[in-house]
Amino acid sequence: MLLLGLVLAWPALADTRVTLSRDAVALGDAVTLSIETDQPIASPDLAPLRNDFEVGGIDSARQLSIENGGLRTSQTLRVQLRPRRAGMLRIPALAIGNQRTAPLLLEVTQGASPSAPARASTASTQAGGPVFIDTVFDDDTPYVQQAVGVTVRLHYAIDLYNGEFRQPEPASGGSLQPVGSDARSVQVVGGRQYQVLERHYLLVPERSGLLRLPRASFNGEASGDFIDGLFGDARESVSAQAPARTLKVRPIPANAAQPWLPARSVTMRVPSPPRQARAGEAFDVVVELRADGATAAQLPELTLTGDGAQIFPEPAQPAENFASGRPQVLLTRRFSIVPQHAGTLRLQIAPVDWWDVAADALRRAQVPEMTVRVAPGLGRYAAPAPPSTQADSTKSSATDAPSRWSFGNRMMWPAFAALTLLMAAALVWMLRRRAHGGRDDEATSPAPADTHTARDAPASSSPIHKPDQGRIAAEAARHAKDFRRAIETGDLAAVARTLPQLATPAVATLAEARARLADPAQAEATSQLERALWGDGDAEAVRRQLKRAFTRGPSWRTPGKAPKPLLPPLYPER
Repeated sequence: MLLLGLVLAWPALADTRVTLSRDAVALGDAVTLSIETDQPIASPDLAPLRNDFEVGGIDSARQLSIENGGLRTSQTLRVQLRPRRAGMLRIPALAIGNQRTAPLLLEVTQGASPSAPARASTASTQAGGPVFIDTVFDDDTPYVQQAVGVTVRLHYAIDLYNGEFRQPEPASGGSLQPVGSDARSVQVVGGRQYQVLERHYLLVPERSGLLRLPRASFNGEASGDFIDGLFGDARESVSAQAPARTLKVRPIPANAAQPWLPARSVTMRVPSPPRQARAGEAFDVVVELRADGATAAQLPELTLTGDGAQIFPEPAQPAENFASGRPQVLLTRRFSIVPQHAGTLRLQIAPVDWWDVAADALRRAQVPEMTVRVAPGLGRYAAPAPPSTQADSTKSSATDAPSRWSFGNRMMWPAFAALTLLMAAALVWMLRRRAHGGRDDEATSPAPADTHTARDAPASSSPIHKPDQGRIAAEAARHAKDFRRAIETGDLAAVARTLPQLATPAVATLAEARARLADPAQAEATSQLERALWGDGDAEAVRRQLKRAFTRGPSWRTPGKAPKPLLPPLYPER
């Protein structure tokens, strides 16, 4: 419901702003640029607009209001613009007094006006009169659960003082809700110029069959004629109505995919697909899903899979608008990916099946599989991926063994008998040797003693096993630096990757690192981090919580001594 007052004047603001009467127009149509300011100006500099637009007439109106006990003056300028070319045109910032306006974008399409698409249906009443209403449907034979755009326009060629403009909801069988903001424009109908107030709705049928939309109506007051003004009665009542509309709703097709997604077009893309990466270091993949004729609530969840990597999805970010007479949505989701080893990483985004309502056909939006070359990292990320053929060859050998060593082969029985006797003799000899203590053999054989000495020698005596203390310290310092930078910049994926590496000894997962933290606040912040990485939490709140908790770095639990075993060791040391 819209209340019109003060000759449909724009509300006054405390600064300068610009608005467009429409977000999208067809090439050849005009659009109104409204500049609302409290700056004292005579005529703005419109030269920056002339590259892409033909600048028409300028209409100016002043308003006087009382705010906070003081008198405030504002001015509204309306400029008629006609695009020179199709495409996404930019309206640059304009200098208004000592302020500058914000830039705007206008979509200009070829052919018919985007407010009346090819399959749209229009109904109006009293066209050509001083006030009339028309209604435009994006599709008058929609499917169940299809998002149908409804545009209702109030045309008036007289001055209106006030009024009520409303579009009732259907009694049953569908839901209707307003979307976006009202738009104002100027149109010529039948040689007569009208001011146009335009409102958009989203209609969603809930079941197949006939769906009746009640008529839109306007009731208000307009200025009377000159004679009425002389006698003090300068207003007269005006009203207009659009006819009720009935839509024929089609059922969901039998061959449609689930989840059901009816739309005019759905496209998927990855703006910057990755090509190279390094094991242990995170990189991002951004996926965009754009739908024409659908809302964000109808789109499925974007998912990404890949073997040999940890994947941390961020919450999806929808951007919705109303253009070409129907809803439009752009869904963007970012994934942080940490390769676990060097080699080739293959990433696949789940495709989205949708129903083309214009062609009545099943479609699929997808992107090709992404192949990323992963270079070796540092520490435990330096090892390449284990070969996948080893398990297969082992399985093949184990499968072939029974056929080659079958117990049914009589030629192998003598060999098995001899092997059994040899094992029995060896067992008897070992038992007798253990009964005598085996000390004489030990005394006469120096080889075991040498072997024992070499085995028990400290690790520092062998250059092969000597750890590189400098390299370990450098890696620890690098991990600490990366962790501090991740905390300062709010990179949640980097925090999740570097925190386990700071533990002593390092752990593999964020859950293990949380269990090792001694500070309850740090443990709680880590729990919230895990939730945010999986899309179940407020990422910005988690960033603030991590900064507070880890101001002085992580605080780890001191490892306790291992408890004394209840039973003696099976093989005690000598």
